[in-house]
Amino acid sequence: MEVILAKHAGLCSGVERALKLALGATKKPVYLFGNIAHNERIIKNLSEAGCVVVDETAEINGGSIVIRAHGVGPNVLTKLQNTSAEIIDATCPIVKKIHDIVRESARNGCSILIVGDPTHPEVIGTRGYAEICHVIDSLECAKKLEIDQNKQYVLVCQTTFSEKTANIIINHLKNKIKSLVINQTICYTTKERQTEAESLSRSCDAVLVVGSKSSSNTTKLVDICKAHCKNVYFIQTAEDLQEIDFTGIQKIAVTAGASTPRELIMEVLSGMSNENEVTLPIEENEKTEATAPVAAAAEVKQPKASSKMTMADVMASTKFEIREGMRVKVTVIRSDETGVYVSGLGKKDGFIAADKVTDGEYKPEDYTAGMKFTAIVIPNTNVSKDYIALDKRKFDEIEEMDKALLDGVFELKIDKAVEKGGLLGKKGSFTVFIPASHIELHRVEDADLQSYVGKKLMVKKLPDKKGEEAADGKRHRIVASHKEVLIAEKKAAREKAEQEWQEKKAREEEEKKAIFDANRDRFEVNNVVPGTVKRFTDFGAFVNVYGFDCLAPKTELSWIKGQAPADILEIGKEYEFVIIKVDAENYKVSLSYKLLQKRPYEIAQEKYPVGSIVTGKVQTIVNFGAFISIEPGVDGLVHVSNISDKRLNSPADVLKVGDEVTAKVISFVDNRMALSIKDAQEPAEGAAEAKEGEKRVRNNARPQQERKGKKSAGDEISKEEQEIVQNFGTTESVQNNILGDLLKGFTPSDEK
Repeated sequence: MEVILAKHAGLCSGVERALKLALGATKKPVYLFGNIAHNERIIKNLSEAGCVVVDETAEINGGSIVIRAHGVGPNVLTKLQNTSAEIIDATCPIVKKIHDIVRESARNGCSILIVGDPTHPEVIGTRGYAEICHVIDSLECAKKLEIDQNKQYVLVCQTTFSEKTANIIINHLKNKIKSLVINQTICYTTKERQTEAESLSRSCDAVLVVGSKSSSNTTKLVDICKAHCKNVYFIQTAEDLQEIDFTGIQKIAVTAGASTPRELIMEVLSGMSNENEVTLPIEENEKTEATAPVAAAAEVKQPKASSKMTMADVMASTKFEIREGMRVKVTVIRSDETGVYVSGLGKKDGFIAADKVTDGEYKPEDYTAGMKFTAIVIPNTNVSKDYIALDKRKFDEIEEMDKALLDGVFELKIDKAVEKGGLLGKKGSFTVFIPASHIELHRVEDADLQSYVGKKLMVKKLPDKKGEEAADGKRHRIVASHKEVLIAEKKAAREKAEQEWQEKKAREEEEKKAIFDANRDRFEVNNVVPGTVKRFTDFGAFVNVYGFDCLAPKTELSWIKGQAPADILEIGKEYEFVIIKVDAENYKVSLSYKLLQKRPYEIAQEKYPVGSIVTGKVQTIVNFGAFISIEPGVDGLVHVSNISDKRLNSPADVLKVGDEVTAKVISFVDNRMALSIKDAQEPAEGAAEAKEGEKRVRNNARPQQERKGKKSAGDEISKEEQEIVQNFGTTESVQNNILGDLLKGFTPSDEK
C-alpha cells in the first residue's frame, strides 16, 4: 500500500508567522484578539503557553495583544491602539495587501466587491475599509447583485476562498459590470493546496483531510476531494481513524488545511499507535516545516488479509527508513557539554555533537527540553550505535545557502556543459541548470558552451513553471539565468544614470531659480539686455543673460523667414536683446533679437530710394501683377499696368517665373516696395510728361468717385486693391495707374 502526504499539507506561512509572533511576545500577559487559527490543537497549545483569547478590548489589561493572521478592520485597530497593551500585528501580508486595495479604491469613489464568506473573520475585517461593500459567496448571490453602471467596481477575493467558485463568480460579473477591476487575491498556497487536493483525489483510492471543521479552507478541501473520490474522510483527531475500513485500499492520500499543525498530521500518519513511534521525516528537498511540508510516498507491506484494515494496521506495516543525508524534525531531550540529545527519529534517539550544533559558541543552556529544530542525518562514526548522528549546523548552512539561491543572486561555478542544452553547476543542495538562451544577452552557440566550464557566473533563479515539479520530480534542481543578472545590472546602471541626471537637473533648476530671483528687477518686458549665445536648437537660440539661460525663439531672430539661428548669430558672441516675455512662475524669459534690428524694407529704403533702378527675378505671377525678388527678404510688386506701355490681359503675357527684369522703385508704403518695369525703360526726358499725364488722369477720375449713390470705376477694383495693399503694400502711384487704365475712354459727364 502507498501512503502519499500532500506537499502543501499543514500550516501556511501566514498562520506560522502569527504563531511565532504570539509565542515570542515579551510583554505578558499575551492576548490573542480572536483565534489565531481555526484549529483546536493550536488554540490548546497557545493556551498552555499562557496566551488568552479575547473578543473585546475591555478584557485587555497591559501586556501584548496579537492581531491574528485574518486581520481586523480600522475601527477595531483604533480600539486596540487605545488600550495599554503592546500591539503585535500578525496580519497575513496578503490580507494587508487586500486592505490596501480596498482602502485606496474606496477613497477613489469605487464600489467594493468581496468574493468570499461573509461570516469569515478575514472578510469581516476587510469590509471595515470601505463604506460601500458587497460580499458575494455564490453565483446566485452574484446574479442578485444590483449594479450601477455609472460606477467603477473593484473586486478582491478572500485569501482562502475556493478558486473554482471564485472564477465562476468573476466570469459572471465580468459580463454584468461595465467597469470592473479584478484583483485575484486568493493566496498562492491556497490555490496550490486546492489544485493538489484535486489531483490526489483523482489518483488515490482514499483521501484523509486533516484539520478542524471550523476551518473554512479545510472544509473546501473536503468538498474538492469528494467531487473526485468516493472515500474521503474528515479527520480532526487521530482517534477518527479507528472506525475507517481500509480494506481494498491500495493508495491513500493525506492532505491538511492551512491551519492544521504539523504534529496533528504526524499523529494521524502514525495512527497514534504505541507499536509505531516513527515520525515521518522531512524529505531532503524540503526547506522548513512551514513552507514545505512532508511530501513522501512510503512503501508498505500488505498485512494479512482480514475483514477490516485499520489505519493502525496500515502504519504498523509501513517502513520509514532513516538514511544518511535526510532532514529530520527533532525535539530536544536534554543537552550537556558534549552535545544535544533529541527525539523524533522513531525507536532510536539522536545525538548532535557540540561542534555540529552551531556556527557560533555552543552553550548547552540554549538548548532546553522541548525545543524543536531540523537537522541532517550524518554517518555514525563517533557516536554510540544507540543513537543516530545528526548535524544541525550543516542544515542551517544549507538552509541559508538555499534561501540565497531561491531569493537572490548567487555565484555558481560551472561544472559541465550540456550539448544543445546549457550549463550545469552545484550549489547548496541544488543542481543548477542554465539554459543556453539564458547565458548571455546575445545568443551562445552550442560550440561555445564548453568554454564556460570552470568559470564562475553570477546567476538568478528563474520562476518555476506551473506543475513542473510534479511532472518530472526534479524538485532538487533549479533553473537559473546569467542573462537576467546582466539585464538587471544594465537596468540598475540606467536607473543610476537617470537618478544622477535627475539630481543634476534638480540642482541646475535650483541654481536657475536663485539667479532669476536675484535679477527679477532686470527681467522686465521691453528691457534691453546683453546676452551671450550659448547654443542653437531647431526652435531658436539659448542666450545667457546675467548668468540666466533665456530663449530667443527662431521667429524672433530675424525679419527674414527661413533663416537658421547660425546664419544670424555666433555662439560665444555677445549681442543685445529685448525682453518680450517673462514667466516668473515657471522661471522663463523670452528674448527678441530682430526687434532691435532694422526691417528689410527699412534697409531697402536706404539702399534703394525712390527712383532707383533695381534688378531682380520674377518670383510669383498673379492676375494683377508680378512679384520681383530683389534680394533675400526684399521684394517688390510690379502692377500689371506698370509692366508695359501696351495693355495686357495678364502679366503672364510678357513675364514668366524666373525671368530677370529691371525695374524702377516708384514708392514705399507700409514697408512695401512698388516697382515699374516700363518706367525703367522710359527715357529721362519723358519723365516729366509721364508725371503730368498721371496727374491728369487723377483729376479726371476725382468727380467720378465723388458722385453720391453711384459706384465709380475705382470702387469696382477696391477689393483687388485692398488685397494688394494687405499682402504686398501697393503704393498710391500704383493705385492711380490702375484707376487711370480703367478710366481711359471716359469723360466726367459720362454717367456710365
